[in-house]
Order: sequence, then structure tokens, then C-alpha cells
Amino acid sequence: MAQSTKAIERLLDKTEYQLVARTQRLTLGSITDPELKELSVQLRERRDKARSTARQQRREMRRKAEPQGTRPASDNSGTKAKADALTAALKRVGAERTRRTEKAHEPSQRSLARKALALKQRQSPAKRPASRTADKGMASVPNPKSAKSGALDHAGQRSAMHRSKFAR
Repeated sequence: MAQSTKAIERLLDKTEYQLVARTQRLTLGSITDPELKELSVQLRERRDKARSTARQQRREMRRKAEPQGTRPASDNSGTKAKADALTAALKRVGAERTRRTEKAHEPSQRSLARKALALKQRQSPAKRPASRTADKGMASVPNPKSAKSGALDHAGQRSAMHRSKFAR
């Protein structure tokens, strides 16, 4: 679920919030590729730290691990939400990096047009007849399933109105 900016600001410390703020849509496009890579490394480190802390707190709550502080953790929802916010930011950075690499490998319209022209020129010309008249024309093909004319009691001789008035 998406979190509001105020909720994210409350969850994260100042440096983490600045990292996450750089991953917003408007600012993400202005970051260079090396900066984007460094941003993803920093976000990944912070996310992994938050995940491991949340995991440790969950173990403390279940009494599976010794408490790290003076008393065992009673809730890890804040740390988990922090990890989720950092994960969402990391996903945005990853999507931007993927978009940039795909755009770099995408062929230009000019190269696609040249390729299409080369394919068109390689084809042999269409074979057309010497004259515009048909050879012998269409040949009728008799339907072997149709009944012979007059085979159905001369039904074709009676009018359609007469046939529809009476039962068959």
C-alpha cells in the first residue's frame, strides 16, 4: 500500500528521507546514471539494515532471541514500515534504470525506416498477367446435393403465398 509523504517522513531519519525524496517521479529523471546507481546502492544498504532489524525485533517478540536493548521489543511495525518505504523507493530506482537501459537499446525511427526500405527493395516484383482480360472466366461447379428441378412435386410452380397457407 502506498504511504503518504508525511508518514514516510515520520518513519525515516533525515538522510534516509532525502534518499527516498530523490526517487520521486519528478526528481528521478534529472539524476545521472552513476548517481542513480549510487542511490540504489545506498537505498539497498538502508533497506537491508531495516529488514534485519525488523526480523530481530520479530524474533525478540516471540522470545526466540535475546533482546538487543535493555528490554525486548514489543512491536516491529514501525521498522517494517520503514523497510517497506525503502523497498518502494528501491523499486522506483530499479524501474528507472530498466527504462533507461531499454531506451538506450531501442532502435531509432530512422534505422527502422531504412531497414523496412531495404526489405521492400529485396522483394521480387509482383507477377501480373500480360492482359487485363480473364482467360476462360469462371466455371460453374454443379452441387451434387441439390435436388433436380421439379423433383419436389413441382413445388416451384405454386406460389409462395399458397405454400405458406397450408400445412405440409
